Amino acid sequence: MTAPTCSTAETDHSTRTRLCNLPRFDPNAARLLTVHTESETALEEYEEIFRSDPAIAAELLHAANSVAYGRRTTVASIRMALVVMGVTGTQALASCIALGRYTRKTPARIDTKPFWRHAVATAVIADRIGSALGARLGYLYTAGLTHDLGRLGLVLIAAERYGEVLAKEFRDMEEASAVEKLVFGMTHDEAGAYLAQTWQFPEVLCQAMRRHHDVLEEEDDIGVRIVQAACGLAGTIGYPELERCAAGPARIPGLACELSIESLKELVDQKLKAV
Repeated sequence: MTAPTCSTAETDHSTRTRLCNLPRFDPNAARLLTVHTESETALEEYEEIFRSDPAIAAELLHAANSVAYGRRTTVASIRMALVVMGVTGTQALASCIALGRYTRKTPARIDTKPFWRHAVATAVIADRIGSALGARLGYLYTAGLTHDLGRLGLVLIAAERYGEVLAKEFRDMEEASAVEKLVFGMTHDEAGAYLAQTWQFPEVLCQAMRRHHDVLEEEDDIGVRIVQAACGLAGTIGYPELERCAAGPARIPGLACELSIESLKELVDQKLKAV
């Protein structure tokens, strides 16, 4: 690859400027990501947002009436749909709506389906690991779903150049990140965290975006460690972060001994059929 004519610092500044100029998440979709699921008023907050936007209300009602929730009677109101799905189910749907709307903004010449499948797989696995570990972290699904937001950001500001990067074959994720740094002055991790901070996303989501490729220790945030494990496991079951990059070792955290690769793949496959 030919080295850029400007310095990495200049490239970083240019990338940040262009990321700043990206259209924000749909306002109501973005609000869905800021609801604190541990709050006693979470369902009321969700109800207010869904009531303000007929399009996302329709997606909520469709989900609540799906076979996945096994109801024989029709769910006709937003309030009933929220009760049927519960806070956790509503949060999973809300984050899918938010990221799905933004993904549709990417240029048609870039195939974002692999991004989407990897994101959903990471979200499902992170949420399942959290449950198995008894970690009461209501944000894990959203953190898993949005952890690679920086890739979408880089596609939106430079589709052709980032498409060339994605088409390359890499020895490992470290090499892939090094090329991103060379071309854009920052990695997709840094780009995602920058976008998340610019858009005032919760800090826990920013950290998952920024640190999911870091070398993490036991004392590091458990949510970030779970998202990192889920990201690797998503590749193990057939939904890699980059299709032309050798996957690193991935394992189920030791305390989540009830889980298996097969059970996780089944959960992910079911979810991808439903979204």
